[in-house]
Amino acid sequence: MIGEKKLRCCSSWWSIAAGITLNVLGGFAVADDAVVTRDGTTVRGTLVSVSPDSVEIESRSGIKKVSIVDLAELSLDGEPESLRAARRLLIRRDARGAIGELAKIEPEELKDADPRIREEFEFISLAATAQAATAAEAAGQVKPLADFLRKNSRSHHAYAGYELLGDILARQRKYPEAAAAYENLDRGPPALRIRAASARAGLLMQQGKFVEAIKEFEAAEKITSEPNDAASARQKRESALGRARCLAQSGKAAEGIAVSRQAIRDAAVKNGTVQDKDLLAAAFTVLGACQRAAGGQDEDARISFLTVDLVYNQLPGAHAEALANLIELWTAANQPERAREAVQVLTTSYPDTPWAAKHAGAGKAS
Repeated sequence: MIGEKKLRCCSSWWSIAAGITLNVLGGFAVADDAVVTRDGTTVRGTLVSVSPDSVEIESRSGIKKVSIVDLAELSLDGEPESLRAARRLLIRRDARGAIGELAKIEPEELKDADPRIREEFEFISLAATAQAATAAEAAGQVKPLADFLRKNSRSHHAYAGYELLGDILARQRKYPEAAAAYENLDRGPPALRIRAASARAGLLMQQGKFVEAIKEFEAAEKITSEPNDAASARQKRESALGRARCLAQSGKAAEGIAVSRQAIRDAAVKNGTVQDKDLLAAAFTVLGACQRAAGGQDEDARISFLTVDLVYNQLPGAHAEALANLIELWTAANQPERAREAVQVLTTSYPDTPWAAKHAGAGKAS
C-alpha cells in the first residue's frame, strides 16, 4: 500500500470517464467539497450522499444529483493537495506520476482525516499501483482491491473498482473470474451495462474467439438507452471499435474499416468543435489496424497512425500502439530514420507498455 512512501507500481484502470477534460478546482486546498461533471461544470458545496450510482452535493442553489457516468471528479474538503494531484494524474492515465504524488503524503496527514479522504487515498493507491504494474505484479492487487470493494460497497468508486478487478484478472488470463467481476457493472445505468458487455467481448477477443466476441459487441450496442444519454452513446461507439478489431482479425477488414470510419464521423467536428478527442484517438488507431489487416493499404495505415501521433496523442494506450505500428510501417517503407524516431518516442514515453517491450532494441540499429 502506498501510505508508507514505498509504492509498487501497478495496473489499473481509472474512471469510466475516459477522456475527461477537468476543470481546475483551484491552486491549493479545496475549500469545499466539489464535483466536476463530464461537461466541465463545477459544483462546490457539501457532499450529502454518495453511492455507486450517483453523488449528491448541496450548494447555494440547492442539491444537485450527478449520475456516476456523468461524474468526472469528486474532490473532498480538506484532502491533501497531493491526493488531488494524484487523482488527476490517474484520470490522465499517468499512474507513475500519481504514485509519485501519493508518496508525498505523510501518514500523519491521514491519521485524523475524514474517513472519506482515507477511502479516497486507499482507492487511488490501489488503482495507481495496479495501473503501473506488470501482469505478474498486478496479481498481488486482487485481494487488496477485493477487500476494498467489500469494505466500501457504497463507494462512488465501486463500479470502477470492479472493472479494474476484472482487468487485473484478465491480465492473469483468469477469464471466468474476470467476467464475474465485470458482471457487477450490470447493476448500473445503461452506459455501464454497455461497458460490461464490451468488457466481456474483450475477454473473448483476448482468447481469439472473434466470432463470439463480435456477437457480444453487437449485443452491447443494442442495449436500450435514452436518446439523449450521451454516456451510453459513447460506450456504444467504443463497443463498435472493439467489433471493428474483431472483424479485421476474422478476415473482414473492409467491414472493420467502415465501422472505424463511422466512429470517426460520429466523433468529428461539429459547430467548430471536436466532439470527442479520445474517441478519435481510439478510432484512428483501430482504423490503422484494420487497414494493415486488409493488406495493400500501408500508406493509408501510416496516415491513420500519424494522425494519432501528431494530433490525437493524448491517450497513452492508443499513442503507444500507433507508434509501434509506425515503427514497422516506416521500416517497411525503407525509412529507418523515421522508424528510429518512433522507437525513441515509444520507449521514452511509454516504457512499461508491451509495445515498447516489443521494439526496445529496434532503435539501436544503424
